[in-house]
Amino acid sequence: MCGCTASSANTKQSSVPRPGTTLLCQRRLLPSALGKGSDLEKAFATATLVYSNAADPEDKLSKAGARTLLQTQFGCFIQGQENKPKYKEIISALEEDLDNKLEFEDFMILLLSIALMSDLLQEIRNVRNTK
Repeated sequence: MCGCTASSANTKQSSVPRPGTTLLCQRRLLPSALGKGSDLEKAFATATLVYSNAADPEDKLSKAGARTLLQTQFGCFIQGQENKPKYKEIISALEEDLDNKLEFEDFMILLLSIALMSDLLQEIRNVRNTK
C-alpha cells in the first residue's frame, strides 16, 4: 500500500504532495484503459496526473507551481544541477515574468530538459548497462 489517503480521479490533490505518497495509489487514478498499460504508459500517465493536480482550472501551471513541483516531485533529478549553466537558465526563466503560466506541453519539455542534463540519468543508464 502506498500510504496515500483518499484518491479519486475527480478529487484535486494538493500541489505539494505528502512525503511517501503516490498519485497512483493502487492504480485508482489511472484510466481503466491503462490498467494493463506498459511501464512507460503508466509513467507518462503519472506525469500527466501530477501536472493536472497542480494546474489551475484553465489547465495551466504557474511558474511558482512548476518550481514547487520540480523541488517536490523531481528532486532527485535536480540535485547537483544548481551550478550548471543550462539549469540556471531554466530556473531563471521560471523566476521571470511570473504572470506567465506553463501549459502541459511546456511543462513536459521542462521536465525532459532537466532529466536529460541530470547526473541521475547517467546513473540510471549505468545500472542498465551493468546488468
